[in-house]
Amino acid sequence: MKRADRPIISPEAKLFLPNRKTRGGPLAATIMMASGGLEAKSTASAEPPVYLDNNSTTMMPPEVVDAMLRWINRGNPSAEYSSAREAQKLLQRFRTLLAADGGFRMEGPRGYSIIFTSGGSEGNCHVANAAARAYAARTGKLPHIIISAMEHTSLSTCCLQLARDKMAQLTVIPVQKCPAGGRAREGGATGTVDPSELQKAIRPNTCLISVIAANGATGAINDLRALGAIARASRIPFHSDAVQFFGKSTFQPEALNLDAFSASFHTLHGPPGVGFLALRNAFVESYCLGALVCGTQNAGLRGGTANLPGVAGAFTAYKLSSADRGSKNFRIRRLRDGIQAALARRFFAIHVDDYCEARPRAPDGNPMTPNSSRAPIAPKTERGASVARSLDLSAEKGIPVIVWIGPRDRAKILPNTLFFAVLCSGGREFCNKKARALLEKKGIIVGAGAPPLLEKALDVPPELWRGVLQVSLSDATTTDDVAAFVEAFATIAMSARAREG
Repeated sequence: MKRADRPIISPEAKLFLPNRKTRGGPLAATIMMASGGLEAKSTASAEPPVYLDNNSTTMMPPEVVDAMLRWINRGNPSAEYSSAREAQKLLQRFRTLLAADGGFRMEGPRGYSIIFTSGGSEGNCHVANAAARAYAARTGKLPHIIISAMEHTSLSTCCLQLARDKMAQLTVIPVQKCPAGGRAREGGATGTVDPSELQKAIRPNTCLISVIAANGATGAINDLRALGAIARASRIPFHSDAVQFFGKSTFQPEALNLDAFSASFHTLHGPPGVGFLALRNAFVESYCLGALVCGTQNAGLRGGTANLPGVAGAFTAYKLSSADRGSKNFRIRRLRDGIQAALARRFFAIHVDDYCEARPRAPDGNPMTPNSSRAPIAPKTERGASVARSLDLSAEKGIPVIVWIGPRDRAKILPNTLFFAVLCSGGREFCNKKARALLEKKGIIVGAGAPPLLEKALDVPPELWRGVLQVSLSDATTTDDVAAFVEAFATIAMSARAREG
């Protein structure tokens, strides 16, 4: 390699090259460079944290950092000099791999254009804005958009702004929530969209349907195939936020009748700020879709100089993550199920549907909070009565209760995800923020709480929300990590330090 062709790495950049001798494996060096909650470690022998918030973002292994550093200082990828042409080839190779793995082509009306973006949020907003503007310009009518109640904040806020500015009508279809009246409905609190609700929401001026593939908090997976069939039959473009699903499980947009989907690589051990939006060519052409950010790049659909180091890192991360994906998912699922089993042995653990069925109710039928002074009535079902007796026994012994939130069927949950609430005895609530802080002091990082839209969508009893924790595993999670979390969490949950009241 000639000197002129070598990537230039500044002395400052070399400081961030991974230390391969760092204890803790490939993630340790990257984690120890973080600031804030994950404080930088001053010695190479320091133990890295146990990181279990991977649906929020994942850590980059050394190979990804190396790839990013190899592609810095290559010039503008849109230029004509030799290093720019190499950059263009890299971008195209990545697009080709994504298309091959997704089982779709990039050419022709049924093909998809792959647009590199800053992440899922940009892709979501791009589709909603572009579809609404294009439909209004093409028909002269006010467009109507359908989304689910479980969408990421980026999409729901974007659509609410369009409705507020009278640029679109908006329908938010409900998801299956906690059982009403103390009686479990079929499906229960799955947090997924019932296809019949989508069918009912369609109007003559519906210009876009967008339903998330899998929710990052609960891990609930929607039946995109059934929803896409309804959209296709109604000749309405169908988009999905696939950030939590793409790259983790088989995802073939053509089979799902998707006209667009958003993805991001920071959930696949790639760098933050890099994702892509796939748009079916027929959707672009029939709607005359415009750009959210104007420019010549990405065939005029998304301007801006390509983030070459970020895309190079994402390319490497995607290849690493995709390799032997089925075995990785099997291992991660076993670790996730192991956490559930271990917590169920130490605490009384029930599904939220059962908790709702057994929850004390006032004579008027309304649910009671733990601090209510009204005389309760017994649950109406035998199952509810049995769970209520177990809850009472747990309270007598001072044992906290674990309430699993999400689909009962584990096959309908992302294999790496656990979403649960902790309920203490004596009417005292478990404070998830205190618990998260205490876990962090023990070197364990988890998520806590849930977005307000999620709370409203699931209609989970309010006494549970303050005790909600999110645990999400990754390819780098080990059995030691899982054991450390279970032990630390059990100690904190049984103590009074994470309790209120």
